Amino acid sequence: MDEIDFQDLRQWLHDLNNRVGVILALSELLQLEQLSPKAAERTRTIEEKTLEVRELLQKISERYIR
Repeated sequence: MDEIDFQDLRQWLHDLNNRVGVILALSELLQLEQLSPKAAERTRTIEEKTLEVRELLQKISERYIR
């Protein structure tokens, strides 16, 4: 089994976190729109699940990087 390259892992986690930030920002912008109740609920779900992804990335980072 190959040894983990922590520099690569750190960069990948950083890149993923940046993309999560974009999704969250877009979700917040969508919430400012006049959406149907169903669309507004979907937007909230996107935000909730994206925050869960961010939390998982944080846990991975704390476990393997810091």
